[in-house]
Amino acid sequence: MLIFKKEKQVRKLVLSHLNEVQECLMESRNVLEEYISGELELACQRVNSVIEIESRADTLERQIRDMLLDGAFLPVIRSDVYRLVESVDSIAGKAEGVARFIIDQLPEIPEEFEGELLEIFGQCLNCFMELRKALRDYFKPKGDIENLHVHVARVCEIETEVDRAESELTRKIFKSDLNLAEKIHFRQLLERIGNIADLSEDASDELEFAAMKSVV
Repeated sequence: MLIFKKEKQVRKLVLSHLNEVQECLMESRNVLEEYISGELELACQRVNSVIEIESRADTLERQIRDMLLDGAFLPVIRSDVYRLVESVDSIAGKAEGVARFIIDQLPEIPEEFEGELLEIFGQCLNCFMELRKALRDYFKPKGDIENLHVHVARVCEIETEVDRAESELTRKIFKSDLNLAEKIHFRQLLERIGNIADLSEDASDELEFAAMKSVV
């Protein structure tokens, strides 16, 4: 039937969208690595790559929306599917925002804090990867609720770990020898990175709500 064909197409688009968001996050982290290494030109090139990937993710999000409007999935879950995709797409937007912040504002990152900042970004990426696994469970033809809940729980655990690490690094920043403006500026970057994990947790909340109704 036509409706099942549309659902299959949406599932394929959702998986492609997840891949683009993951790539956007990874490339944004590469921007930070290049910047910390002093490779400003390479970091700028990677920012352009982040922007292109985020744009591709946006295009897929719009295609999914159009197919849902065209009747893919039952009406009772159609809006849930779109909210899920929209919440995941916002993660790519945040990754782009981090990359642009680094290159546009050139924050001061003391060498003593470089490792911790990269580790926090890595944890944010891990948080998204658990969300990605949960979403793949949700969009399986028959769904896999048991595994979905395991991955959602892990998203929450990692987000808490990120919050803890973010607070610890914030205390170190404001005890450092940076001037106040530099401290605030660095804190703004840290907060933007930490928001990636927050958005992953928000998306996992949307997923849990959708899963209460049914799997797709």
